[in-house]
Amino acid sequence: MGAGLWCVGMAAKAAAAVWGDQGDGTYRNPILWADYNNPCVFRAGDAFYLTAATHHFMGVPVLKSWDLVNWTHVGRIYADLARLSPDFDSPGKAYSAGSQDGEVGFHDGTFYYYNWSTRYRGFMSTARRPEGPWTPLAKLRESIGSDYEDPCPFWDDDGRAYLFLVGNPGPLKLFRLSDTFDEIVDEGVTIIDDIPPKGPQVIKRDGYYYVLVARTGPHKAQFAYRSRSLYGPYEKRLLFEGRAQGVQAAQGSLVEVGGGAWAFIHHDYDMSSVYGRRVYLQPAGWRDGWPWIGEDPDGDGVGQPVGISAAYPKPALPPGPINAGDASDEFSTDQLGAQWLWNHNPDPALWSLTARPGWLRLIARPLHTEDGYSQYPRVRVAFHEDHLLFARNTLVQRIVGREDVISTRMDVSAMEDGQRAGLCTMIDDYTWIGVAQDAGVRRMVFAKGDPSGPAGRAFGPVLAAPNVWLKIEYKDARGACFYSLDGVRYEPLGDRDYAYTSSWYEGTKAGLFSYKLSTGAAGGAADFDFFRQDHDGPRAGAEVP
Repeated sequence: MGAGLWCVGMAAKAAAAVWGDQGDGTYRNPILWADYNNPCVFRAGDAFYLTAATHHFMGVPVLKSWDLVNWTHVGRIYADLARLSPDFDSPGKAYSAGSQDGEVGFHDGTFYYYNWSTRYRGFMSTARRPEGPWTPLAKLRESIGSDYEDPCPFWDDDGRAYLFLVGNPGPLKLFRLSDTFDEIVDEGVTIIDDIPPKGPQVIKRDGYYYVLVARTGPHKAQFAYRSRSLYGPYEKRLLFEGRAQGVQAAQGSLVEVGGGAWAFIHHDYDMSSVYGRRVYLQPAGWRDGWPWIGEDPDGDGVGQPVGISAAYPKPALPPGPINAGDASDEFSTDQLGAQWLWNHNPDPALWSLTARPGWLRLIARPLHTEDGYSQYPRVRVAFHEDHLLFARNTLVQRIVGREDVISTRMDVSAMEDGQRAGLCTMIDDYTWIGVAQDAGVRRMVFAKGDPSGPAGRAFGPVLAAPNVWLKIEYKDARGACFYSLDGVRYEPLGDRDYAYTSSWYEGTKAGLFSYKLSTGAAGGAADFDFFRQDHDGPRAGAEVP
């Protein structure tokens, strides 16, 4: 197996990066060093689109690419999960729940998005174009019991609709959908139970039904099953694994590039990685009635990942602008960039891009005070005073790259007593650097914590001026926080080599926050001039060959 009809490299016009587009017609895996976990990739016209799980963060992104290497946010499937459960209205109630491994299908001019939350069951949305607008979420009607995940819709040639679902844990089952595609109407039939399956994708080709699934376990791998009948029996073949490269390479989408070439886009299946599950691109195609993925240097018939130890040619597609997922925001328009995620259903009254043009304003509300539980692992998220996990309207985005410097400038002149605001990292484990105001005094603070509560603080100087610059240096999943009073000279505050951890299905996020202690009243604002990520990947806006 090899590159097939993928293109050859060309002269460099952009500086080479540690990952992603190398600027010379090649790329390095991962193509996105960021947490776009459970990627679903599909083609519409000449463009490709990617969606990813966000769990309790709002909401599922839609990214667009012309070359399968560079990706730009063009929308989102939902802005909140209010129709799923009121638990998402409040921070702390539904962490790690929400959207899991969703899949987009296309039928008769409409795109259908299906997702399944282990705790809150199935839901769906539709759109006429991938960029949206998407319809408000609707719960999927069903009475099938048990826990499921990873839905995949499929329409057969006769127009009948089906939904594949993976037991959590359990086999892959096939269910019939109603004629309106919003209800499961039978008890399902087991299709695959000889491996622990994840992330199904279904393709009908040359009279065969192909079910592509990942095998979970200590060594992740990608399998294909095929049958002349949708209900089987199925024969299987091991297609692809990254054991030799140390990559848990599986679970993604097989898409047609054109001219006989295909591609496979998957994540790195390490759910505890603070980077999250990064996205990889492999060459693919069909041979002797079976798909192939990657390269097969030892000739055993099982593909291996490319582009890890050396750059690899990009697909033979028109080049698109270099972009690694829109990692910064200057707040220069009246719309937030689509890469942003709220930590619960947002309250629009608490933020503004128009109150002070060119700045993001976050208005503080008191902390939510009711304990909750995360979905996986099931851990009590206990309320404590001054605990970031209970702050409302915390705005975050994915940390990008193995090395990253995250920075902002904050105006604290409208802060009030009992308010905290600043720059944070956040998942179950969090840190923040910012300003706390008490008894009329504003002071620099570093704080950290986890679901059990706050875990320590360090205090810096009292502020006499309204502006402070904040920075987090992030490298090899460890970090340090800094502040500056003039935007030039930075001082460290707090842990110098903080080791981030993550156990909530998602990688560490970075973002901005503003909250009041639970005993306070709503009010007080923090203004943010920009949010920048200076990472080790390809630079957005660079020229391409």
